[in-house]
Amino acid sequence: MRAHIEWMRSDEGGRDRPPSGEGSPPYTTVVRFDGESDLATDAWSLVVEKIEAPDPYSWTADVRFLVDEAPQELLTSGRRFELYEGKRLVAVGTLK
Repeated sequence: MRAHIEWMRSDEGGRDRPPSGEGSPPYTTVVRFDGESDLATDAWSLVVEKIEAPDPYSWTADVRFLVDEAPQELLTSGRRFELYEGKRLVAVGTLK
């Protein structure tokens, strides 16, 4: 599924710079969807593959769950999500 992702800058508590988002292995991190349970009890891994980046902190990307058993029904157009590295929020996105 396609998504728009905005990476948090280091002064916002995010990363020093976004991951490359290209190549192998792909960037994979923990995702939390708006309206779903908290990160500590219901975490899933999301694979993020950059398509284009008009700005290093603003991407269009293909996203998918790392495992088939993940709740695929959460991947619906318009759904907002957050990406975490540990407990640190590093990006926010919206599924297209």
